[in-house]
Amino acid sequence: MEQEQKKKFKIPWGLLFNITIIALTIFLILYFVFSEGGFVDLLNSGLQIHFVWLIAAVFVHLLNIALDTAVIYLFIKQSHKEMTVGKAIIASLTGQFFCAVTPSASGGQPMQVISLSRMGVKPSVSTSALIQKFLVWQFTMSVYCIVAVTARFSFFSEHLDAPMWVLSILGFAAQIIMIVILLLASFCKPLTIKVVNGFISLLAKLHIVKEPEEKKKNMADTLESFHQSNKELNKNKVLLVKVYVITAVQMTAYFLVPFCIARSFGIECNMFDMLCAQSYVSMVSSLVPLPGGSGAAEYCFKVFFGAYFTDITIKSAILLWRTITYYGTIAMTAPFAWLRKKQVIEDKLDPECDDVIAELTDL
Repeated sequence: MEQEQKKKFKIPWGLLFNITIIALTIFLILYFVFSEGGFVDLLNSGLQIHFVWLIAAVFVHLLNIALDTAVIYLFIKQSHKEMTVGKAIIASLTGQFFCAVTPSASGGQPMQVISLSRMGVKPSVSTSALIQKFLVWQFTMSVYCIVAVTARFSFFSEHLDAPMWVLSILGFAAQIIMIVILLLASFCKPLTIKVVNGFISLLAKLHIVKEPEEKKKNMADTLESFHQSNKELNKNKVLLVKVYVITAVQMTAYFLVPFCIARSFGIECNMFDMLCAQSYVSMVSSLVPLPGGSGAAEYCFKVFFGAYFTDITIKSAILLWRTITYYGTIAMTAPFAWLRKKQVIEDKLDPECDDVIAELTDL
């Protein structure tokens, strides 16, 4: 009876978290629209807005999503010959939606595994492709940021305060650690199995995981299939070159959005400087474990781009940037929100899905 009462009055932390994030998002939108120097003041200022550049901002973001689709298609096509562009589009948009609405973009890849499994792609194949894709993205982002800070060190040292430098260093460290973990998981099977088994044993001792031996066996089978897929992927060096080039272009397209917004306000600015600044905004804001880096993304944008925009344009620039790259993405990919974990059993997905999704979530 007491247990039933405890369950009945259990605090819905997940629901409270979601409500808080929604409230924060609404507050930020209203703030950037109606506060002093906000979007309303911009419209009343008589500033001429060049809508061609705003259209360009939307176009480069759509190009970013299209190139993301291309990378997914190329990686999975290597091991799954029946892969089509249509399936890649569905997987990409599914990932875009769940990356946007989950903390630290943690829901994107697991839901892509589910989506691709529905379309006949084995979870081990899609997991291998998605982790390879993530590794390429992380490595390209690190190189981008290193080039940015090297080429424009004087700008960063002049405009960044101590807290932002600390966040930048943490961002670099996080990128490197993530790359090392993914490389070990991808190419060092014995060590990966040893680490995973140790982690499962620890969770079993803490009474978090039941039937640890069965879990270890399932993970070993999944990793074996995963490493076989990795071997196939890495045999094709031409493919790896293609995806690195496409990812670099994709990242550049995404980073061009602030430049296009600045030009829409008639602000003269250096494109390379804007690319460098946006690379840091993306890296630092990704450290915040909130959906879309809410709050942190806006703050980082103001810090890194404050030198380019005026007091009357900075808030509107942030609003337009977030509308195009975040709120607009959620709205465009919302039809894929029906991909819920509750439907996994009903759809009779590949039994590998549970273990593979758990592995992706841990990574």
